[in-house]
Amino acid sequence: MKDFIVSHEAEVTEAECFTPEYWHKKKAIMGESGGRNRVWFVQAGASQWVLRHYYRGGVPGRILTDQFLFTDFEKTRSVREYHLLHKMFTDGLPVPKPIAAHVQRSGLIYRANLLIERIPQSQDLGRWLLHKELSKSSWMAIGHAIAELHNAGVWHADLNCKNILWQAESGKAWLIDFDRSEYREGTTWRANNMARLLRSFEKEMGLAAKNRKTFYWQRKHWDWLVAAYTSAVTPTR
Repeated sequence: MKDFIVSHEAEVTEAECFTPEYWHKKKAIMGESGGRNRVWFVQAGASQWVLRHYYRGGVPGRILTDQFLFTDFEKTRSVREYHLLHKMFTDGLPVPKPIAAHVQRSGLIYRANLLIERIPQSQDLGRWLLHKELSKSSWMAIGHAIAELHNAGVWHADLNCKNILWQAESGKAWLIDFDRSEYREGTTWRANNMARLLRSFEKEMGLAAKNRKTFYWQRKHWDWLVAAYTSAVTPTR
């Protein structure tokens, strides 16, 4: 097996840094999130990072789980996401700072990991809205954040409420999980991106109702988000 690492951080040079076991030995696991596709929050000196392993989705994921076909190092999922995040972060977009990408190749297949900086005191909207509402100004801030990405030409492959973090202290929204996302020309793709986000809110509301829980989201909240988004996004060409 061969390991490849790409990073602008000098301290990330060993493949073991991309395993939860490494951080467990250092007693630096601060928590974890998710089920099958879980992530780990780790303490790296004065910083906190998020360690994510890449998994397949759908039917192929039931068999191959975390194995992908290797064709070129630069085309691997972790490296592509790392480079995308680095450009977006450097350009000042509301995304976490990428720390390092890791690819472990074995013949024709590879496995991948990504380290990013953790957004402190933040929570994804899917969880937040199970406990309390957001104000109108908060929904408008979320709309503006999405508009920033779209104005830059960034298409989010999985724009859903769980991939938006709300940082209450700063009143700022952040976008995460850019696996398979990319820069795109034109603007026709924007509407589908927003429709996907709307479906995710509706889905979470339905799941909450099924489990007899309250999901603090209403159509007016979406209207506030869209109004702010529309006022900030560049016109469709």
